[in-house]
Amino acid sequence: MSQRVKLITDSASDLPEEFCEKYNIQIVPLTVVFGEKEYKDKVSLSPEEFWDKLITSSELPSTNQVNPHEFEEAFRPHLDAGSTILYIGLSHRLSGTLQSAAIAKETLRSQRIHIFDSHSASLGQGLLVIKAAEMIEQGLSLPEILTELESHRENSFALFTLDSLTHLVRGGRLSRTQAFLGSVLNIKPVLTITKEGTIEVKEKVRSTKKALQTIAARAKEQRNDFSHTQVAVVHTYGAESVNELLDLVRTELEPKEIIQGLIGPTIGTHAGPGGVALFF
Repeated sequence: MSQRVKLITDSASDLPEEFCEKYNIQIVPLTVVFGEKEYKDKVSLSPEEFWDKLITSSELPSTNQVNPHEFEEAFRPHLDAGSTILYIGLSHRLSGTLQSAAIAKETLRSQRIHIFDSHSASLGQGLLVIKAAEMIEQGLSLPEILTELESHRENSFALFTLDSLTHLVRGGRLSRTQAFLGSVLNIKPVLTITKEGTIEVKEKVRSTKKALQTIAARAKEQRNDFSHTQVAVVHTYGAESVNELLDLVRTELEPKEIIQGLIGPTIGTHAGPGGVALFF
């Protein structure tokens, strides 16, 4: 390519460190707040430390989006070095972080900053970042990369189930009406991240086991052949069902690769413990 492309994402992507190192991906951290104390996701608060705090703290945490100045500081060195920047961010329907990146782009007045809305979160967002990294390494042009990312986003899949919907409601990511359905009659909601990047209840089942089977079944309905598909199975603290979901994915889908991960502070704040998700 005529210009180097610097790939940047935010901490909501839950991108495993091995991919950050392999592809030199920069992570811009969101802020997690416990009481009066603020932490930078995976900078001053590791996923393990976060979950320990969440379980033992008397108050629930909250998150703050990345502000425009922080994006300016992240972008400027790469512009000065002559690179083109591709930032793949958390769904704008779930956070103002993407808007902050757009403001930073306007402030820096650079046409070499390209902002892509993942319309997703956690490793749904992370899989797009990995896809972009692979294409950059292959030498594809930025327009080609963006076209492929749009196609991948349009055909993406995201289903998950949580022990409790309290955290999603408290953070404003799910309505109280939708959450109420999960608290009566022992209903276990299967949730989705929609094509527009919002969180909604997709189906209502009666048990965790049925929720996991539903996730695998709906995934299988999407395509016949997963042998060329990279999927991600992620979980929050205390999700004993993650191994069951992994077994279902391996036997029912037989994907090319399963990327696994522990959900970090940004998404964990809104998901809470006991959650599992499948993305591709």
